[in-house]
Amino acid sequence: MWRYALRRLAFLPLIILAVSIITFVLLRVLPDQDPAVLMAGQGASPEQIDAIHEQLGLDDPIVVQYITWAKGVARGDMGETYFGRRDIADEIVRRFPASAELMVLSLIISVIIGVSFGVLSAVMRNSLIDYLMRFFAVLGQSVPDFFLLILLIIIPSIIWNYAAPIGGYVAPWEDPWRNARIYVPPSMILGIGGAAGIMRLQRTTMLEVLNSDYVRTARAKGLASWVVIMGHAFRNTLAPLVTVVGTSFTAIFAGSVIAESVMSIDGLGVFFLNSALQRDFPVVQFLVLYTATVVIVVNLIVDLSYAVIDPRVRYR
Repeated sequence: MWRYALRRLAFLPLIILAVSIITFVLLRVLPDQDPAVLMAGQGASPEQIDAIHEQLGLDDPIVVQYITWAKGVARGDMGETYFGRRDIADEIVRRFPASAELMVLSLIISVIIGVSFGVLSAVMRNSLIDYLMRFFAVLGQSVPDFFLLILLIIIPSIIWNYAAPIGGYVAPWEDPWRNARIYVPPSMILGIGGAAGIMRLQRTTMLEVLNSDYVRTARAKGLASWVVIMGHAFRNTLAPLVTVVGTSFTAIFAGSVIAESVMSIDGLGVFFLNSALQRDFPVVQFLVLYTATVVIVVNLIVDLSYAVIDPRVRYR
């Protein structure tokens, strides 16, 4: 397994290199993508725009620009933002806890709700509870996250005269109550979307396993129902479950941009969105690399977990 993991990791620099080149080139060849025009403002003269180009190094050949930027990233120097001249590494470190907490909470909520509802729906097949769970799954996948997030702000303020705190970051160990009020509601919204997909897959897989011969044998031996369900059936549904959880993490990773924008959470999602709108190339380039790295590592962890879940899986 370790050889397989090392082989997969050996491709990581090549993938990162390809992603960085594609991102770097696309940002500069797409029309209306000149940050100097935005920085100079309306009515700026061509001389002012050329001066900003020279200051940012945008008048160099694209190959020279890429090599200069790549050398800086290799040294750990992410550069500065075009607007405000702030150190990108400092901004990433400052904003990362907010995004990390939002994504981790969303993933935990989606797994807990999705797995528990899926198992319960399969065990109580064709009952009222099963129909309610399936309705929840379809509803969770149908309603967009941004619509639910907007309702999350509007409805409590109208009905209960309650306004959730918006923006900022408070560590859970500093003010647990305020932290929960800021991050639990959007995490619930993001988690419900992921839970719907997990619930449907878990139900389908669980039904297939419950109809297996070894499960009927376990019941015939007189084992308790919870032992049969959790000890025999549920354990053999973990492989597809891990796969869909990895996919859900990627979806939550993308959905956090919307959640942070609606709730005004000062995290990486808002940083990426604002930088893309302002054509702040260094920020966009680094965050795309960061996203690609996270997705690759998560997929590798998912693949390696198969050998832990199922002893029959062997990597060569």
